[in-house]
Amino acid sequence: MRSASLVLLLVLPVAACSEPDSRLEPAMVNWMEWPAEVLAAESFTVRVAGWGGDCRPEVKLVIAPTVDQSAVTFEPYFLMPQGPNPCDFLRAPPAEPSSSIVAPSFDTRAAVPGLEAVTPRTYEMRAGTDVSAREALAAFPIRTFGDITVRSAGVAVERLNAGGFGYAVRDSIGCVSLYPYPVYPAYVIENPPADTAQYWSGFVRGYIYEPATPVCGKSKVFHLVTRN
Repeated sequence: MRSASLVLLLVLPVAACSEPDSRLEPAMVNWMEWPAEVLAAESFTVRVAGWGGDCRPEVKLVIAPTVDQSAVTFEPYFLMPQGPNPCDFLRAPPAEPSSSIVAPSFDTRAAVPGLEAVTPRTYEMRAGTDVSAREALAAFPIRTFGDITVRSAGVAVERLNAGGFGYAVRDSIGCVSLYPYPVYPAYVIENPPADTAQYWSGFVRGYIYEPATPVCGKSKVFHLVTRN
């Protein structure tokens, strides 16, 4: 897994013109982590991980989240050299658990400007994801990964909200670990669904925190809120 450098560009046409030998390709966001609560007008960072890109070192990941009155939206993209992508045959994420990830991926952090809130309120955290019903080089459909609470004071810092695609595996002693695509290491799920078998996958929402007592030997765990 390679880390991508954070580059903030606000206007796509300018980026395209400034690098005539490059083309734009949308990046698919598979997993995000962000503060559960933030102070109004105070910037914060979001962990953004997903698929896309190219094996060539000159590829640049561009993350410029947009903010409106109801949501923070991530639609990252790559500035890629012209010509065939040598990683095309590796683009699909693994369908089953695997000890290694061979598809081009990114795992980085993006800055979000301060959000407005006169009284406590929430904003949706959204991103372009899913490969279904998408034409080549078109933007990924937007999906809500969770929400963030904005307050003028008294912010709780114990939790990170998180959401995205992943798979979960139950081990021989009953511990269930969540493997978000393409994040490593896995998170132990402190409240796994009782109806699941040894393996399941899907789109999950929840939060990450440190419980009073370790769960399955882990001091940081994932609390599952929804699973689709």
